[in-house]
Amino acid sequence: MRIGQVSKRTGMSIDTIRFYERNKLLSAAARSEGGFRLYSADDLSVLHFIRSLQALGFSLNEIREFIALRRNDLRARSEVGKMLDSKLKDIHAKRVASILTQVNLARNAAPIKEFSGMKSPFTLKTYVGMNNFRVPSS
Repeated sequence: MRIGQVSKRTGMSIDTIRFYERNKLLSAAARSEGGFRLYSADDLSVLHFIRSLQALGFSLNEIREFIALRRNDLRARSEVGKMLDSKLKDIHAKRVASILTQVNLARNAAPIKEFSGMKSPFTLKTYVGMNNFRVPSS
């Protein structure tokens, strides 16, 4: 499969595919007699794998480690589990910090008395209820 076909199947630009190849996330592609890059179904699978890990917030270095583990089945399960656990903890900590910041901002905001000419009280309780937050009890 040539790079244009891979690009269409993955939704990645040709430059992105070349970038992954240059940075050793994707194995060097075989070449046709005319010098065109030729990719296999496994290469396509690796590109989908890269895209899914990026969507989860993994860095290129972390993805490179996952790809190496993917090729080495003996220790892969244990290591992948550790890496996923670490990343999930990091994501959770960031979400909690973000929610606490929003709650603190809402607590410190003065109630809005008027909004677009309408007189309607807007309180922390209203804000929290609208955004599905749970305010920890003090």
